[in-house]
Amino acid sequence: MGIIRFRYSFHNLLVWLLVYIVFSPFLARLPGAKIIFSLFISLVLFFAVCAIERYEKLFKLAVFFLGVSLTLLWLDVLNIWDLPPLADTAVMLVYIGILIYSFSKHVFRARVVDTKLICAALCLYLFMGTFWGYIYEIMYTVVPGSFSGNIFSANATAAIPLRQQFQYFSFVTLTTLGYGDIVPKNPGAASLCATEAIMGQFFLAVLVARLVGIQASQQFSKNNNDDEGKSSERS
Repeated sequence: MGIIRFRYSFHNLLVWLLVYIVFSPFLARLPGAKIIFSLFISLVLFFAVCAIERYEKLFKLAVFFLGVSLTLLWLDVLNIWDLPPLADTAVMLVYIGILIYSFSKHVFRARVVDTKLICAALCLYLFMGTFWGYIYEIMYTVVPGSFSGNIFSANATAAIPLRQQFQYFSFVTLTTLGYGDIVPKNPGAASLCATEAIMGQFFLAVLVARLVGIQASQQFSKNNNDDEGKSSERS
């Protein structure tokens, strides 16, 4: 069971990431939308830690920050404790940073291209966008007015949480789409946006080169084995 869980952990995580990113905004006007958002986030964070192999040194650290993140998240959602500003966001940022580091090691140390590696690479890319979304949220809270746009209108903010808005903006920036509905308004915010856009393009270029290199190495090894097999049969 443990082998099956780790084998399909990235597949499960990718499904929940896509569900969270794609469907969450459509549920914004439902009663209890904040609880629904938090439930999606909790499921994503849980399946993320399941994707980390238990023998990794970061596994226990990731489990710790998962527990702290979920505790702070639900204390705030259920109004049990009035958290200091950005407390849960900062902890969540550290946790996602650990996930990105762990997933990066898995993706760039792999020796075989399979569905697990593809799913891991996609999860890594999506978590990169999520990571930057939290950075923008912190920036906007610490420096009010660092971002502006029509999406920050009173009606939009009431329907879609600020966190969701910056997640959307982050993926638009990461993919260099640049719709312009949210824009940076000071040099610090602009620098963060430029850095994310550059990292997004570099990541895709390096990832494609890595996958092509692994595939070419697999094919070369396969051809060599076939040639050796044919030579043995002839002798």
